[in-house]
Amino acid sequence: MNVMRRLKSIASGRSSFSSDPGGDIGTKRAKVDQETEQKVNGELNAVESRANGLEQNMASSSLETVPSTSNPSNARTENSGYDQLPQELHEMRIREEKTAGHNDKDLEATVVKGNGTETGQIIATIVGGQNGQPKQTISYMAERVVGTGSFGVVFQAKCLETGESVAIKKVLQDRRYKNRELQIIRLLDHPNVVQLKQCFLSTTEKDEQYLNLVLEYVSETVYRVSRHYSRANQYVPTIFVQLYTYQICRALNYLHHVVGVCHRDIKPQNLLVNPHTHQLKICDFGSAKMLVPGEPNISYICSRYYRAPELIFGATEYTTAIDMWSVGCVLAELLLGHPLFPGESGVDQLVEIIKVLGTPTREEIKCMNPNYTEFKFPQIKAHPWHKIFQKRMPPEAVDLVSRLLQYSPNLRCTALEACAHHFFDDLRDPNACLPNGRALPPLFNFTAQELAGASIELRQRLVPEHARK
Repeated sequence: MNVMRRLKSIASGRSSFSSDPGGDIGTKRAKVDQETEQKVNGELNAVESRANGLEQNMASSSLETVPSTSNPSNARTENSGYDQLPQELHEMRIREEKTAGHNDKDLEATVVKGNGTETGQIIATIVGGQNGQPKQTISYMAERVVGTGSFGVVFQAKCLETGESVAIKKVLQDRRYKNRELQIIRLLDHPNVVQLKQCFLSTTEKDEQYLNLVLEYVSETVYRVSRHYSRANQYVPTIFVQLYTYQICRALNYLHHVVGVCHRDIKPQNLLVNPHTHQLKICDFGSAKMLVPGEPNISYICSRYYRAPELIFGATEYTTAIDMWSVGCVLAELLLGHPLFPGESGVDQLVEIIKVLGTPTREEIKCMNPNYTEFKFPQIKAHPWHKIFQKRMPPEAVDLVSRLLQYSPNLRCTALEACAHHFFDDLRDPNACLPNGRALPPLFNFTAQELAGASIELRQRLVPEHARK
């Protein structure tokens, strides 16, 4: 349906947003699951040229501009395999600078018969041999494929020397370029970010070269946890909503302000959860990038339901605030039991957002994308947050959602500010524990880098007295 016609219909009162309070959340989630599985990877081709030039803006900025030493990456597409560990992983390329302490020439390619992911197949690679260290062979036995996409494949494997389970992400490697995801994930060291254990090259009999990222294996995702409760017609327990959202924000504060990386694909499928400790780890850095002021970026990025409005408006000079919008969408989904903005296409996503937040003002559109001059949307009033969420929802949770889902990127709270929000006060209680009585995962062991620039008041709030040394 034409976007403008839909908006006019909403403005005239013929169509309205409904939170379906007290409805069957299992049925709603099942409907979304079914629609998700029916969608294939061609959303970019489905963006139609209509709605006052908005789509033309998106198309004109759909390729990331990078120096001639690199190669433009393909726009990421959506994967229908929502039931699997790290999704939408994607090879992206990086400039040809050397990374301190790492030399890709030291990666020796192992010749693999077949594709290396068949159950029972063993891949052996040699590590060490630098700085006087002896070389040693490490072998991995493939157990099962847990994720596939245009990027390649992710499979669960076991290290034969240690017995440890790992996830190996295998991507086709262009010999001319470095892999951006590898360059970024090598920099990361945080309890709420998936850990890179090793990387190695493998070559098939057809002389195709693959990069293998050996990552820690975490069995569950926030998506699977949320779907489990929805199928049982239950809501995710508040303690889990608090734990997961807090850890997402803590990880993003580390990425944004310590490393300087924007993830650009925060969604439930990319949030790994240990089912025993409920420690959360962000994974999939295939879309991640260090945003440089003045350097244009791809606007066709981030999975649709969690895509910030400035991206839909074709902005190419956005900030890490796009990740915070995604966090707001994830939090709302955990509270509701289904996605808050289930757009059926890239532009329909804007319709879903307007139905809740109302028509953006000229100033808000300017904040999202100064280059977007068209403004002919029908005036639609914002839907009150208290009508979207049931009365059973903690008011602090609804308040945090409202602070994250702001049209103006500079009005969204930062990741560290979000960590200090009152919604997480229960986690800071010295007697707080998991429903089974076990201790909470580490939440307050901030490093000096994580708290750099924070006021004394903010620091005191982030690190409760019982957690201070």
